[in-house]
Amino acid sequence: MHEASLVRSLLRQVSDLLIAHDGQAVETIRVEMGPLSGVDRTLVEIAFQQQGDTTPCRGATLTIEEVPLSAVCRDCGDEFEIERFRFQCPACNSSRVQVTGGDEFRLIDVDMRTSQVKTQHSSGEAATADSCGREPADPAPNRQ
Repeated sequence: MHEASLVRSLLRQVSDLLIAHDGQAVETIRVEMGPLSGVDRTLVEIAFQQQGDTTPCRGATLTIEEVPLSAVCRDCGDEFEIERFRFQCPACNSSRVQVTGGDEFRLIDVDMRTSQVKTQHSSGEAATADSCGREPADPAPNRQ
């Protein structure tokens, strides 16, 4: 069950963000995962429940957003979502497709409470001390 080690790494990364930003508590951890990530959602949720209470992330909510499997056709350039694991371009019927999404498991953002304000950190813009902001969360995709 590699989900336990993925969750351990996720909690370590979020704990590091909490410390780096003088956070008091983590409220929400948001991740995204795709159907080709090799990660079982239920096992991630179980591992989070088992490990979360022993970290600075105690009491945080884990939100898992499932992203669709997407691809681009190497012949006609059409971008599309792959349905039912049918790796064929709907525009030209080519099977020469490249997966462009849906094979990741990564941290999107973290909502945390600081002494000044509730702050959201994610893989977007820089955070500010007096408003909600975004800061890179150093997402480490799990590509298989």
